[in-house]
Amino acid sequence: MLKYTEQRLLSTDAALNPPAYPVRTKPGGSWLTEGADDWTAGFYAAALWRTFERTHDPAWRQRAETWQAGLARQTKQDSTDLGFKLFDTYGVGYQLTGDESYKRVVLDGADTVARRYNEAVGMFRVWDKADDRTQYRVNIDALMNLELMFWAGQNGGNPRYAEIAKRHALRALQDLVRPDGGTFMVAHYDQNSGALLNHSTKQGYATESTWARGQAWAVYGFTTAYRYTKDPRFLDAARRTADYFVRRLPPDRVPYWDFDVPNKSTAPRDTSAAAIVASALVELSGYEADPAAKQHDTDTARDILTSLSSPTYAPREPRFAAMLQHGTQHFPAGWADTGIMFGDYYFVEAIGRYEKAGDSTAAFMSN
Repeated sequence: MLKYTEQRLLSTDAALNPPAYPVRTKPGGSWLTEGADDWTAGFYAAALWRTFERTHDPAWRQRAETWQAGLARQTKQDSTDLGFKLFDTYGVGYQLTGDESYKRVVLDGADTVARRYNEAVGMFRVWDKADDRTQYRVNIDALMNLELMFWAGQNGGNPRYAEIAKRHALRALQDLVRPDGGTFMVAHYDQNSGALLNHSTKQGYATESTWARGQAWAVYGFTTAYRYTKDPRFLDAARRTADYFVRRLPPDRVPYWDFDVPNKSTAPRDTSAAAIVASALVELSGYEADPAAKQHDTDTARDILTSLSSPTYAPREPRFAAMLQHGTQHFPAGWADTGIMFGDYYFVEAIGRYEKAGDSTAAFMSN
């Protein structure tokens, strides 16, 4: 399977050139691409960095540097999603190489995202321009962009950035996580008073349903917030959202695109959500003081990765550009049942984390 992931990455490198960044697969199996301004543009380079991290082969570093180069000009893009785009590339690249120019890109991106923070709301806005006065929306996805701010605030950027990232995560816990551990996708606020107005969804089945990838973002985002803050509220949030995700999985451990979609016999799955949670669970297991809880997290991650590694989800088909099939990026937009580059990224990351945690990947890679 490790050879398979590398082969898929190499095939993409041979088929495409930046700034044609792979997003999801077309019906024939080839990649649909977008430019550097798309929120997904960094995930291919990010997967290359994670492969370099595992192999220490300088050829993978060279590929990662080539593919991330066009993203440096995005530091001024007025988007909360700079965390996805810049931290998983330049941030990870800095951690692996110590290249100071990479650190500068990360800190510049954090300066841009900081302008999207509203003191009254206590959160970073999404989608709309930083100075929009008509609405103030925050999605569960934004938790994934907080690592940019946590890291910048603790590594040479404005120390305030780490504090406002913590405030955002705490309000997301208050307003976007339900008592049962499920999540809303979007919260709407009065940007003058900071009051919560209502909830909605863009990608889920319904406002009150639980969109699978949104739940995955919550598990991963709260786990990351705990890593940077050691605030026990985030550890509890990670556990509760993870428990909700896991207990509602079908027998093969890969969720439907929304946990509450009524007709599951025809509903697409979302392998990207499964990969995100597998990666998060491996990290979460490292924070568990109870050996039984630690083992449960590790076993669940293994079970998810076992399923994702099977031919059902990792098809070993040379004409299929992605590693994983049956991903759903945006069901209401018709982007369902495809390969997704960010699903592949979190799959690669999860495998690497699993190995680092001390468990042989042979446990789920033997077939």
